[in-house]
Amino acid sequence: DDALFLRLNRECYARSIFFDDRIVTLDDQLIRVPVAALQNRTAHSAGAGPRLGWIFHMAHTGSTLLSRALDRRGISLGIREPKTLRALGVAAGSNRNSPQWNARLQLALAMLGRRFADDEAVIVKANVPVNAMLPDLLGAAGPSNAVLLHFGLADYLTAILRSANHRKWVDFIFAELQLGALPEVGQAPSMTTAEKAAALWLFQIRAFVDALAANPAILSLDANNLFDEPLLCVKAASGYFGSPMTDDAAREIVNGPLFSTYSKNPNAAFDNAHRKLRVAETRSALADELRVAGAWIAPRVAAMPLPERLAQPLCGENPALLSE
Repeated sequence: DDALFLRLNRECYARSIFFDDRIVTLDDQLIRVPVAALQNRTAHSAGAGPRLGWIFHMAHTGSTLLSRALDRRGISLGIREPKTLRALGVAAGSNRNSPQWNARLQLALAMLGRRFADDEAVIVKANVPVNAMLPDLLGAAGPSNAVLLHFGLADYLTAILRSANHRKWVDFIFAELQLGALPEVGQAPSMTTAEKAAALWLFQIRAFVDALAANPAILSLDANNLFDEPLLCVKAASGYFGSPMTDDAAREIVNGPLFSTYSKNPNAAFDNAHRKLRVAETRSALADELRVAGAWIAPRVAAMPLPERLAQPLCGENPALLSE
């Protein structure tokens, strides 16, 4: 029944890699406001002001890297994985038609729309549960600018099955989103983690395909294009979100520490060469599981085909979704 506010300045926004329990705040003070009062105060301004920009993604596709590259003080404000939005995404399946859920969604969007300067773009990086409510978000205030950051099946499985912790996440998110209840999934008691990962990819890629078909203004971006051509993609994304940057500004970002360290941990060295080496090693180790996942996907795609690649690319051409 209450909304909890934390005190942040612009530096806190920049330093907050994620806006959940890891958020960086000025102090430990919590300001408690009744949700009903907050809704009454914001209801009259619904849809007012500049629209939000969105980065929707599948996880482990460089979304944190892209969001941080676009976060420029006085120009664009990045908000990464706000906890409130994630909670709404988890609840969307069984609650999206309820007045309370919709009222909470509108309140969350109003809160996310605040900015430090009137002409500052706000770009929200969502997370996996939020993909369950793409139609709600993209239709909330008219056409929105959104980038759908994704991987093809093999790259995605390689990214999310590469360690024990990643595999635990797959099992957790599969259960949390109740993907086993989807007709296309038809969960069996013995469903493996690799098959669950394939189901997670299919659920998200279908949501992205539908979103692109319904919204000609939104764009797609294969993560490999971002990693291999960061200058081109960062510059294209900044222009698309209404805050274009010069070649020199983009070059300073992609040649700086952001692209030579791990985006979730700035103290760890990591770049595209490290990523490619890790992908090669991991894919070899996962060969058997990739075949299992591919066998699970094949009859479902035969019954309900996917496009060869996602349409409306931000830059370059998206690779094929089901390439080896």
